[in-house]
Amino acid sequence: MMARPDLFRRSGSPSAPAAIASARPWLGFVLAATLAACAGQPTIPETAPPAAAAGPPPRYSLQPGDQLEVRFRHNPELDEQITVQPDGRFSVPMARDVLAAGRTLAEVTDDLNQAYSRELRDPAITVQLRNALPTRVYVGGEVNTPGEYVNVGPPLTVMQAIARAGGLKNSANQERIIVVRRGADGKGTPYGVDYVKAAGGEEEADVQLAPYDTVFVPRSGVANVYLAYQQYIQQFLPANLGFSVPIR
Repeated sequence: MMARPDLFRRSGSPSAPAAIASARPWLGFVLAATLAACAGQPTIPETAPPAAAAGPPPRYSLQPGDQLEVRFRHNPELDEQITVQPDGRFSVPMARDVLAAGRTLAEVTDDLNQAYSRELRDPAITVQLRNALPTRVYVGGEVNTPGEYVNVGPPLTVMQAIARAGGLKNSANQERIIVVRRGADGKGTPYGVDYVKAAGGEEEADVQLAPYDTVFVPRSGVANVYLAYQQYIQQFLPANLGFSVPIR
């Protein structure tokens, strides 16, 4: 049964073959934009971040901004409250430029006892953490509320950080999330995390984040193609490209 020609017309619009013909020059652009969207996805590393060691949590490592209390058992008049400076060091009368950042309280206590033992017979110094500076992680990409998130207490995991950021968008690539971690040299190393496995209960997949880690959630391939369609194709297509079939 042959369709009637007027079934492929809209009021004031050309026929379907004419509309398709007018849109033909856009087909190459559609293909190019689609390929560019697929090629524009970030290269996501296969290596996962180092997992937290089994057993008790590691000793707290001091960081700039932490407030310390130095106490002398036999010489309380020398007690002092200090703050770890932005360069990770602090100074007291008999010990200058003591490195604290990245070290434990026990290590700093040993340094001070050695320094003061040159003047005091038995320094008996103890160093206590008076106020710890909260740690921060950063979450960006395809989450609902990207930004900087402050944490006090145990380190966040990838899933917890994403939950803080309002969860994943539908456009997120859940199987390859990127975690960028900076080393002592200041260089960032990217790692890949599989959110699907973490959400499925695999503890190894839901790794703990280190302070100042950056979590980036890329778009899925389908989301990239759709975004390219919206940005580069949809707004330029002829308005008369379309069909309508009247219901009788």
